[in-house]
Amino acid sequence: MPSESICLSFVFNHKYEKNIPKLREIYSERFSTIRFLSPFSNWGKEDDVITIHETSVRFQGYFAQAYPHLPSNFDYYAFCADDLYLNPEINENNIIKNLGCADAGYIKYLNPVWEHSFAWHKFNESINFPFHDCIVPYTNLLPDREELIKRYSEMNFEYRNLGAHNFQGVYHRGITFERIVKGIHFLLTNGMKRFVTFPLIEGYSDFIVIPKGSLERFCYLCGVFAAMDLWVDCAVATAMVLSTDTINTENDHEFIGREIWDENELQELIKATNGKIDQIHKGMPENGLYIHPIKLSSWN
Repeated sequence: MPSESICLSFVFNHKYEKNIPKLREIYSERFSTIRFLSPFSNWGKEDDVITIHETSVRFQGYFAQAYPHLPSNFDYYAFCADDLYLNPEINENNIIKNLGCADAGYIKYLNPVWEHSFAWHKFNESINFPFHDCIVPYTNLLPDREELIKRYSEMNFEYRNLGAHNFQGVYHRGITFERIVKGIHFLLTNGMKRFVTFPLIEGYSDFIVIPKGSLERFCYLCGVFAAMDLWVDCAVATAMVLSTDTINTENDHEFIGREIWDENELQELIKATNGKIDQIHKGMPENGLYIHPIKLSSWN
């Protein structure tokens, strides 16, 4: 076992157990402890499979349900989407060093929701959390607003009310016709709302690392957010910020993850590698951290 022990867990969106042997074959020589968080699998079928009863669109609930069944006393717990392919050079001996997250958590990025544009696809949902029909007694379970603002400030996220900056947004900054229309619609339908009751952070939740000292609190908060039906990327990122003292992102190291959302681009990759999973790394740069998504059923 390496000096820094790692438990790697794969998160399945669906009950697709055919991929478990494939993932074992790909990763077992690189990671000595692997778990598979598989929805609606039969209990006790295999020791490394943790059965989850949760919808995949709120997979923060996976972490809460898996917590009692994860092996204890590991230094770090990495959670990876089952269709995310890690660079073959990444293993349990170097993952923490390569991510630069010693004694810290890791997530690709973190963005305050209140900084996004009105046209961001989850703006209305995230800004209006918690929802008016929520029956979870969250005031007894979550930090109050003052605690949130203080913690965000410690992470250099300074809260501000909604305003003109929300016509610009975080990505591709600039005022567009769509942002103007969405902004006017939001303000008119939300009573000119500017104050955010429960400010959230969002991030990329398909690959994260949680240090052992933060795992229990992180999983607990994820469970609360799952019960409250919060969008997963807000739930995971906010739970990390509230549970983990230090969080590193992709900006803190040289390794870069690659997302392929264009089907034509994905087909080009399959063609370039002859559809062989063990050839994917040849198309990755030296500082490539992962490629996502890679559907194993499409590869040999």
